Amino acid sequence: MKTPKYSWVILLFLVATGMINQVDKIIIGLVSVPVMKELHLSPAQWGVIGSSFFWFFTFSSFILGGVADSRNTKKMLAWTSLVWLIVQFSTPFVSSLSLLVATRMVLGAGEGPAVAISTSLIGKWFPKHRHGIGFGAVLFGATIGPAIASPLLISLISQDGWRAAFVAMGIVGLIVLVLWMIFGKEGPQEIGLPVIEEEEQHSSMLHKVSWRQFFPHLFSKNFIFIVLCAGCAYWLLAVQAVWFPAYFTKIQHFNGKTLKLAVSLPFLFAALCQIGFALVSDRLYRKTGDIRKARINVAGLTMLLSAICLYIASTVNSNAVSILFFILAPGFGIVILSLAPAMLMDFFSPKNIGKAQGAYVALSSSASIIAPLVFGFLVQYARTESIGYRYGFQVTSLIMFVIGLVFWVSVRSAKRSQPSIKPEEQVSITING
Repeated sequence: MKTPKYSWVILLFLVATGMINQVDKIIIGLVSVPVMKELHLSPAQWGVIGSSFFWFFTFSSFILGGVADSRNTKKMLAWTSLVWLIVQFSTPFVSSLSLLVATRMVLGAGEGPAVAISTSLIGKWFPKHRHGIGFGAVLFGATIGPAIASPLLISLISQDGWRAAFVAMGIVGLIVLVLWMIFGKEGPQEIGLPVIEEEEQHSSMLHKVSWRQFFPHLFSKNFIFIVLCAGCAYWLLAVQAVWFPAYFTKIQHFNGKTLKLAVSLPFLFAALCQIGFALVSDRLYRKTGDIRKARINVAGLTMLLSAICLYIASTVNSNAVSILFFILAPGFGIVILSLAPAMLMDFFSPKNIGKAQGAYVALSSSASIIAPLVFGFLVQYARTESIGYRYGFQVTSLIMFVIGLVFWVSVRSAKRSQPSIKPEEQVSITING
């Protein structure tokens, strides 16, 4: 089936919201040094702030993401975007640890369902063979956004203070929200085009089901290991967002242009990886129709590469070599985040993908609750801060390598449904592989 031309307009908006979404997350890392100084925060307290974003993010991903199957996703995206910009305009007024934590919690609640909403919209606007590039483009926006915004925000912070960065992002969010309300569409039928029909027999969950019926499928082997592998990516992203800028400033003693490059280049390389590996994965899927060859192998390999790069970055003595591998590690590590939704679309019907995606994001992103806390604890209680950072990076790389290897070995293509199964029983044949 051909992809409607207006699908690319919708995708452009999803890329833009992905950019804003991710910059809103990482901006807290960019202001880490001046905010910790002004509010007299310890590394452990800063870990709490980094973790607090994900306290409500997880619940809203699960609850609000699950209703994306049956609600107007255009309106849902508009309301969540409104929450984002309200928080950005409110954050400059915080003056204590508790208020800063509160703003991060509200922002997390607003951003939680964003991935599920984007997944639902991509399912409505793109046929299955385009899902990889659709998800990859959204993740591309989420990574290229910080690459573009970080140098600009660092300059703004140095000139006008940390509060100016939040105001600037609020203004950007407001502009995109207004444009979405004007040009955003729920589905092709709104502009007189036919609904994109998926080949339901290729999904292992054929009919829309209740949460009670859906819940047992969260314990399938495939789903568990996809969540664990994606959790590694979220762990690394949390460390990157909360601790990379402070590490480059305090330990590497970067400033000015060097700091801008050290912060932005990992995001730039990650953006290239997202779109590049998504294209490779889609091409393999069109040629083979095999999700293991096209999605699982690519995601498993890149996760192992990321773990190796992060370990080298934390142990090598040369600053130049260390920065090179710090650039490579996040790019390889988050490839799973663009391929996992495509895997889930193979295991679940579009009628249930909101529930699947919401549960997947909620569970995998919970790693981001733990990562900043563990990292902050290691930094504060190690013999020196430098040693603490090294321990934090090495623990992260070990977790990524072990789980990435298990994911690569364990996840298998979904078995196809049998014609003898009655419709009411066709909740799922198996996704255990």
